[in-house]
Amino acid sequence: MLKDLGQVGLWLSRQGLDAADLDEGRLKQHLADLRTSGRRRVAGPRGMVPLLTFLRKAGVVPAPHATPAPAEVLLERYQRWMESERGLSASTMLRYGNTARRFLAEQAVTDGQFTPDSVTGADLNAFLLRKCARVSAGSAKGRVAELRSLMRFLYLHGVTPMKLGGAVPPVGGWRLPPCRRRWQPATFSSCWTILRATGRSASATTRS
Repeated sequence: MLKDLGQVGLWLSRQGLDAADLDEGRLKQHLADLRTSGRRRVAGPRGMVPLLTFLRKAGVVPAPHATPAPAEVLLERYQRWMESERGLSASTMLRYGNTARRFLAEQAVTDGQFTPDSVTGADLNAFLLRKCARVSAGSAKGRVAELRSLMRFLYLHGVTPMKLGGAVPPVGGWRLPPCRRRWQPATFSSCWTILRATGRSASATTRS
């Protein structure tokens, strides 16, 4: 490891770089330069992992920067848009952001890839049917408003090629009609009396 450390230090110096500039990419470049210079025995990238780990634990090399997922980048943009363009409150943005996160995770992924540009009206309907099956009409209206806001953002920022906000169904007709009142025994008795009387009248008319 000490030999590798010395070689990396010299290479960084020749490149005009400091130890803090070292990362996986620059280590690969260093190894490639060694091969180009004619060095026969050159470690692979895996062989340099212990050195890089040691330098990071010692605080010489900073920790790697985690690359945010595409969905997280889009959600962050959506959060800023709601705050700057729409002026929504913190609680409203939290609620809208949670719905957006769930929708994108469930409906905007194809074969493991994040594909928000492929979202369709059918995806919107399927999501709402799942989420609003057991909630009140008021909660369902909230989900619709949250989803329409996301669709508006995606269209305005060129993520989706079509305006899908209109594809979100309204909530007005979602509730089932109230059940009819159950008939009482007296009701059945009255109906049976009427039917019998109607039957006798019809028979008399036929005979005459």
